[in-house]
Amino acid sequence: MNVAAVVVTHNRPQLLAEALRALSTQTYALQSIVVVDNASGPATPQVLQGFDHVDVLRLDENLGGAGGFAAGVDRAMQHDPDWILLLDDDAIAAPDLVAQLMAALPELRAQRVGALCTAVVEFGQLALMHRRFFDPKTLREPPVASESYAKPLVKVDTGSFVGFLVNAESVREVGVPNASFFLAYDDTEYSLRLGKAGWSIWLVPKASVTHLRGAKGRLRDGPYGLKHYYNLRNQLAVFRHYGSAPGWRLWRPILSHGLVAAKDLRFASLCTWGKALRDSRRVRITSAQDVSGSRRPTARCK
Repeated sequence: MNVAAVVVTHNRPQLLAEALRALSTQTYALQSIVVVDNASGPATPQVLQGFDHVDVLRLDENLGGAGGFAAGVDRAMQHDPDWILLLDDDAIAAPDLVAQLMAALPELRAQRVGALCTAVVEFGQLALMHRRFFDPKTLREPPVASESYAKPLVKVDTGSFVGFLVNAESVREVGVPNASFFLAYDDTEYSLRLGKAGWSIWLVPKASVTHLRGAKGRLRDGPYGLKHYYNLRNQLAVFRHYGSAPGWRLWRPILSHGLVAAKDLRFASLCTWGKALRDSRRVRITSAQDVSGSRRPTARCK
């Protein structure tokens, strides 16, 4: 099997170098590595000069994680892979990550596998929210329980793009990730799109990624800003598109975000929260292969 990798980066050259070293030393060699440089400063191109085997796609503007993965998957498909591994620039793959994922495929030969997911470790512990189930009737997204990681395989509904191995055949059918999301919930939307098309997603707990994200990256931390705006906007759009629940079930994300915005004691935060609610109805969810139209929208109040 030919396996390509896509790493999306923006102004984190040291982390990027560590991520690329981990991919370059896999026990199951990668066919190609695509790095999408989201309009980073000069330090990132300097780091990339030390990795001559990497296919660098530099974007003229920062299209966010969603735009980066859309462009990266599109570029990786040009290398004619069988599978494409998606990673953020702060995701450090274990040396046998690809080997463990490939070893799981014979057990799933009777399945129409759209993607395989790794376990994700943050701050020395399993980060359970990266691998979840989705109930369209209630819009709940419970994570895979920690005890389930003792199993060889677990069927899931959604996985983040932190160690997400997607089948190139499924990409040809459902398209690339939705670039217009900019950031947040693009991976959830893509997972649900795969499932809707009949492709299954599986967690392979023996495969592991260490995610070196910052401790203050959580949504419950203020001030309420762009990351909150996109998370709420995109989450509501995904819930409406893939869920069958009555509208009142949307109260949970709306209220939780409203509380974070209210804690700021700033009109601008509440304004951004309200704009996310309004804009969520304008998000276009499509399975088209087009990676254009991904310019970053503003979250300013109008």
